[in-house]
Amino acid sequence: MDDALRVVVEMNETIWGRLKNALEDLSAEEIHWRPLPQANSINVIIRHLRIEAQWHLDSLESGAPLPTIAAPAPQAPIDAVPANFEENLKTLEELYTRFVKILRTATLASLQQQTASAYGEAMGLPYLLSYHQSAHLAMHCGQIQMIRNLYRKTRGEPARFFRENPTYQK
Repeated sequence: MDDALRVVVEMNETIWGRLKNALEDLSAEEIHWRPLPQANSINVIIRHLRIEAQWHLDSLESGAPLPTIAAPAPQAPIDAVPANFEENLKTLEELYTRFVKILRTATLASLQQQTASAYGEAMGLPYLLSYHQSAHLAMHCGQIQMIRNLYRKTRGEPARFFRENPTYQK
């Protein structure tokens, strides 16, 4: 592995582990629960992550323009992804594992080239592709933890995440 990319690989592996932890012991009701009717459920979030993980992988593998940033989002493939939590989580894990495997063999030069192709005119940081995927996953991991905490609190149970942190008021 390119030593210059070691921290990026570790960052992606760490956030993947945190997402897996956030999804442990989910009940069927929790998967589909929404704090408000217009809010996202965990099922919706995992489907979203699965779709975007494919886009990030395609960009890393071939430099394909990243939909919603450098190209329009293709609606037909989006619509083809079912709202099946188990299937989407399994596919997400496969895609994310492949993404990290490619990062392990990448060089800074190849990553910069793929990022330039993926982001086109929207490119900011020269290695954004390697950070964007993990930052995106981290944001939604926090969202899932919040949904799970709210789910438990609405049932009179203690929060699953951050329950012993003294910085939160009671």
